[in-house]
Amino acid sequence: MLIYYFIATLAALCWAIASLISADITRKIGGLAFNRLRLFFVSIMLISFTFYLDTWNTISQEFLVTILLSGIIGIFLGDTLLFIALQKIGPRRNNILFSLAAPFTVILNIFFLNEIMSLMNLFGCIIVFFGVVVAIAYGNSKDQNHRWEIVEGNLFLGVIFGISAALCQAIGLIMMKPILTLGADPIASASLRTLISCIFLSFTFFINYEIFNAKTSLSLKIIGQSILSGFLGMALGMSLLLIALKYADAGIVATLSSTSPIMILFLIWLLTKKIPTIGAWVGTILAIVGSGLIFIY
Repeated sequence: MLIYYFIATLAALCWAIASLISADITRKIGGLAFNRLRLFFVSIMLISFTFYLDTWNTISQEFLVTILLSGIIGIFLGDTLLFIALQKIGPRRNNILFSLAAPFTVILNIFFLNEIMSLMNLFGCIIVFFGVVVAIAYGNSKDQNHRWEIVEGNLFLGVIFGISAALCQAIGLIMMKPILTLGADPIASASLRTLISCIFLSFTFFINYEIFNAKTSLSLKIIGQSILSGFLGMALGMSLLLIALKYADAGIVATLSSTSPIMILFLIWLLTKKIPTIGAWVGTILAIVGSGLIFIY
């Protein structure tokens, strides 16, 4: 059992590393342009993997509309907002904001799936919220001038994008839950969700507006980093999570996989030689503890 908990932790590490890689690329070419490029390669990876597993037959015709809508909300909108927020506020703040997906999921479960919120769930939601507030409000110091900590543009706008991304992610997952319970393969479903999002994003090529255009021309280095980020974040990270979920306790696995924000703190410390502020540590740990209460109870 312990090996699967390690695998869940490894998934969180994959997401943390992918986030740091993505942070630099989004600021070079823009969040939307990066997501467009990333989804193209991730779609190829997931579709190829689904053909290898031969699990397309688990996707029945009645599942298609829900899967496509879930992809549009959770990936097309959610991931695009996520990477625009990453471009603006950096990987640490972005990941801590994304932890709001856990309480959003609990709240949406109550309204749409008629699930009852326990006292611990409510307590966990409150802790996550306060953790996010502390990490954002008290996570800065004057000597934290590394590029990953610099705010590009308006902080408030970046926070709004990050919160919206977490909400879209939660809505997308809630829509998928009944289908997965009925037997749809997660990888095949993810392939379709990613593909429809990639198709929708491809139309932004034809919109001559600043936010839709790449800030600089694509180089082989940028393409390579995008492929690596997509592989670590979605192909490898998500596969590791699904393996862990299949064989270990779902609550513990979900909690361990939500530790990527604190891993980002350690990685920033290791790579920049600068210790993140006390506020950043306290807020991040509170968010993870809150997520644990939500998932386990």
